[in-house]
Amino acid sequence: MKTKTLLLALMAMVTFTTMGCKKEDDNNDVTPNEKSNIIELAQDNGFNSLATALTITNLLDDLQGDGPFTVFAPTDEAFAALLAEIGQTDINDVPVDVLEQILLYHVVPSSVISTQITDGKVATLQGEELMVSTMNGIKINDVSVVMPYDVEASNGVIHTIDQVLVPSSIAQFVNTILEPAYFNKNFSKLVSAVVKTNLTSTLLEAESLTIFAPDNNAFDAAGINPDAVDAQTLTSVLTYHVIATKVLSSEIPAEAVTVNGNKINFSIVSSGNYINGNTEITAIDIEAGTGVLHLIDKVLLPPNGNIVETAVGLSVDGEFTSLVAALQRTANEGRPDQNLLTVLSADGPYTVFAPTNAAFQALLDSNEQWNSLNDIPLETLIAVLTYHVVPARAYDKDLSSVIDENGQLPTALGQNITIDLNNLTINQTSEIVGVNTNTTNGVIHVINGVLLPN
Repeated sequence: MKTKTLLLALMAMVTFTTMGCKKEDDNNDVTPNEKSNIIELAQDNGFNSLATALTITNLLDDLQGDGPFTVFAPTDEAFAALLAEIGQTDINDVPVDVLEQILLYHVVPSSVISTQITDGKVATLQGEELMVSTMNGIKINDVSVVMPYDVEASNGVIHTIDQVLVPSSIAQFVNTILEPAYFNKNFSKLVSAVVKTNLTSTLLEAESLTIFAPDNNAFDAAGINPDAVDAQTLTSVLTYHVIATKVLSSEIPAEAVTVNGNKINFSIVSSGNYINGNTEITAIDIEAGTGVLHLIDKVLLPPNGNIVETAVGLSVDGEFTSLVAALQRTANEGRPDQNLLTVLSADGPYTVFAPTNAAFQALLDSNEQWNSLNDIPLETLIAVLTYHVVPARAYDKDLSSVIDENGQLPTALGQNITIDLNNLTINQTSEIVGVNTNTTNGVIHVINGVLLPN
């Protein structure tokens, strides 16, 4: 594909008109070698970073072709300055496609020595144009051509420049909120998702943002391939990672509203900093442009609904049909204030310890008069259910900070439950077997036994 690009560009070759810019042979430290091509000369004469970049992008073979080419070759110091500017330490960390576009922007599809250079625009193999000036020495996009220049090769000529040229399509990301992700190959899937959803301009133009940025491994673990997911779904997911203000780690609140409209919740505990209980913040305070990035180890997925809606959704798999049926009975037979479907659909927040179907069956088996949930007295059922509800949002990471010195936690019933964090049991009878199902108004933890109040 790159070879095809080169050939097409060669067909549209641009010619510089001749101008009286005197060439001094003694300005050059490198002796022209007609037997060496541009790549060989670059490798032999100290353009180490350029040679490395060409190798990474597989452009070596292309620029060893017949040409002719003019290459404006950045020094090693120029590449080091670019890496510092974009917040990277190793050229190998820059995405290959980004690096390729930058390199092709340094190549003109014709052989032009300094005495043939004139003011004006010239096309590059990257597709964008360079602006050439000869008023105060030769400058390319205001970047000076320095010694050695006019280094002639078998397939073209090399001119040295003291800065890396960056095309506008890529320069738009420099010193912006997207810079740390755009110029790091480990975040290529995040960038791909941003581009696919047409959020690039929105994020670049925002006055202040905080982005919680998942890397490629996080996308893989979530089973999300941006190329295979529709733009609407991707937009919902991506905007759930963004807060419309700059929030440094020292300012992280208990919760924050995302651009998605849903809240994300933070647990700042001794074991680490977490979002929605499961996602760890692995690096903080990467300031860029008008915003800040915090790196995270998982993709954040917006909640599908409140506690009731989520429980109903989970019951589709058959695991919580008994819990949903019990809640429905309170709505059908109880007073309005006993309707737990309504209560648990309200703003909350709530933490619900949700018994499995097997747990409810064990409850029925404990009383020979109970063959179904309908056999349990309504008042008893309501008391049991409210004993599983804590009127606060507490992810598993938060439990150590919300229980008292005796390991107790107050419930909506008014009685305490006792949580043993060493073995994740409640009242020494029920194990917490699943944690941190996030909802819009709380969190659900799964337990394998029904809790019975006194």
